[in-house]
Amino acid sequence: MDQLKAEPDADALAELIGAEQVEEVPPAPLTIFNAVVQKVDCKGQILGDPFYRTNEADIKAYLTGVIRSVVSISRSQRFQFCDEGFDSREDVARLTSADFKASALSLTERLLDCEITAQKKIVALKKELRTGSLLCAHFKLAETEHVMLVKIDHAGFLDEVNFQHTSGLPEKQRAQKCATFSVVDGNIDNIVVISDSNNALTEYWWSGFLNLKALSDPELNTFKAFKAIEGFLKAKIEKKSPSDYWTLRNAFVSYFTTRPNCLFDQMIDEIMGEYPCADESLDMPKLTQEAKLLPKKNEFDSHFAIAPHIISNKIKRQIRLAENLDLRINGEIENYEKMFATGDDDGRKYLKIYSSEGYEAFKKRDN
Repeated sequence: MDQLKAEPDADALAELIGAEQVEEVPPAPLTIFNAVVQKVDCKGQILGDPFYRTNEADIKAYLTGVIRSVVSISRSQRFQFCDEGFDSREDVARLTSADFKASALSLTERLLDCEITAQKKIVALKKELRTGSLLCAHFKLAETEHVMLVKIDHAGFLDEVNFQHTSGLPEKQRAQKCATFSVVDGNIDNIVVISDSNNALTEYWWSGFLNLKALSDPELNTFKAFKAIEGFLKAKIEKKSPSDYWTLRNAFVSYFTTRPNCLFDQMIDEIMGEYPCADESLDMPKLTQEAKLLPKKNEFDSHFAIAPHIISNKIKRQIRLAENLDLRINGEIENYEKMFATGDDDGRKYLKIYSSEGYEAFKKRDN
């Protein structure tokens, strides 16, 4: 098989995948054994000609950016091959052999059929699947061997020569669906990593096209993720700053009870990334990065559908205020920052709760 060494310089790679430039670190060596890109036009129900000349400088740099970004992607879900139905493992395994071209064509034809079927199901919603290209690649990154399938949606642009509208593979902000297979001792591993730029994993991609089944269901992922976050906040924040603990906890409760899907890294950045700590001794940038390691440490997916009913009991918390008096929290508290205030009244510390219902229940009438 032809081997292609694809190593653009660090600045070009950062620009290619839209990443922020950081201190240069030598990239892990990448060897692309075989790769092909082929257009999949669901609307026209046709395939483009397969493009095999991936040793050309521009496409080589492009493939390098795609492969490195997909391998390091932070939002993904683990799947496995189904025992019944289409055996996608067989076609994927052929991508590591001399049958690479035949297998890639077979998979691309199957993807077109799956997209045509999926389009028929959503036509009533007046939606259209976007035209794109399927990348099939067999490569080695550092010491690990992989096969990767990536559906890259095309983007429109004006040609700089004739200023006519056309479309093609976007260099930045790629919308894509990815499947990464590990090759262990010459065999395709049973665990498949699926990632998707959409908020929800595209079902026809992992189910219809590849015939996979999820390793973890939404209930288990939701339980493990919320439990891990709760433990992290208690261990890292509650003892130092109870106020920050309750504020952050309320924000996570809100996320898990109002969002249909969890994109873990994005959630952490959204809640903790720009959070203004009440206790300035908390190192939020460091805590944010530590929190992003929770999926790997606690073995749950970083992209999954949320099942809020699973954590309904864990959300409830009770705070002792005095003997025979507790404050019970049953879920998200709206306008949390404006709901509570604390103070000191001549040595008597107090908690103020802004509540019309509470006011009516406890107000005292003047004599």
